[in-house]
This record gives sequence, C-alpha cells and structure tokens, in this order.
Amino acid sequence: MGQTAFINKDTARREASYEAFACGVCAEGHARANRAVLTEKSAAQITAKSFTPVEVRALATDALGECPVAGIEVVSALPEWVELRVPCDLAATPAVEKLLTRLDADLPQEINEAINYAFREMLGNAVEYGCRLDPSEHIEVRFVRLKRAFICRIKDPGEGFDPARLDHAAVSNPEDDPLRHASVREERGLRAGGYGILLTSQLVDELVYNERHNELMFVKYLS
Repeated sequence: MGQTAFINKDTARREASYEAFACGVCAEGHARANRAVLTEKSAAQITAKSFTPVEVRALATDALGECPVAGIEVVSALPEWVELRVPCDLAATPAVEKLLTRLDADLPQEINEAINYAFREMLGNAVEYGCRLDPSEHIEVRFVRLKRAFICRIKDPGEGFDPARLDHAAVSNPEDDPLRHASVREERGLRAGGYGILLTSQLVDELVYNERHNELMFVKYLS
C-alpha cells in the first residue's frame, strides 16, 4: 500500500472525528470537556494502573507490532513515563494511538476520550506539517502519568510555525466569523479540517508550545 493510500485513509479518519466532535465541543467549549463532579468513590478510581516496566514494554510490543512501518523505538517503558521515537509516517500513528488507548484505559471515559482525541490530532499535525511526511525523520512522543494529571509531549524536527499566520486553522477564527478558516482552506486548495488545535485546547486543561512551535505539551487533570 503506497503512502498516498495511507494519507487518504488517515485524512478520512480525522475528518470523521471532526464531524463527531466539532458541533458538540465547539458549542459547549471547555466546560463540557471537563464536566464531571467526582465523588470520593470515582476519584479513588483515578489512579495509575499497576503496570510493571516489563508489562508496559509488552503492551508496547503488542500495540506496535502490528504497525506496517518499522522503526518505532521504545525509549522508556516505565509505567509513569513512556517515551517513543516515531517515524514521520501517517501509517505509524494508529499503532501509537493504540498503545495510548491501552495505557489510559483505566481512566473515566470522558477523560480517556479527551486525551486520545487530543493526541491523535496533535500527532497527526506533527507528522503532516512538522515533518512534511518524511519517514526518514522522527517525532519524540512522551506520556507521563501522575497521580492527578496525564501529560503528553510531542516534538517534531520541523521549523515550527508562526501562530499569527494560522488563518487556515479554526483556532484563529474571529468570534463573529467562526467558519472563516474553511473559506481560507478552500481558496488554498487544502483539505477540509483545521479544527485540531482549537478542539484540543478545549478538551485538555493546558496546551503549551515552545518558542519555535515545533514542540508541545498538553495536560489533562484527572480530578
């Protein structure tokens, strides 16, 4: 299967996610993503799963073993600190997403879905725009599980971007024109989408970039 086929498959998957999330999340915003009154019982359930390093590495081997792209490196396999080097190939992203799904499977569904969606969008952006789909390059991915937070770090080798020049992304839309980016994308011949950064910023509690904007970190609080 060629790279174009993988790109088309991933694009369709991401655009389907936009349809599922855009209406509800954009309408209710950050409050909906974090809406949950935790009782003592539910709060007690939000604790890191008792994985050993051997078990984490086994999970990684299983999840990444089905990946059609070689070269995903497990740098760290501690339960509280999982780190990977991932080839800049969209065909590699489903396997990494699968590993994340297993690592945070014990979290409440709303938190789990927010983390997974945010990661999928940000990793896809890093591969597509940061690396420009060059499989010879690699992205650094880190999952850090704390008692009260889940942290994800993604760093690509690209030149970064200027946040003042993101008129093709929904995050830059003015309040009185919430769909302006769609017209910009159409004029430039870009695929439909552009909601990734906006929705991620609403689904997680913290989203920060380095000065170069080729590295990001997002935080989702667990209580």
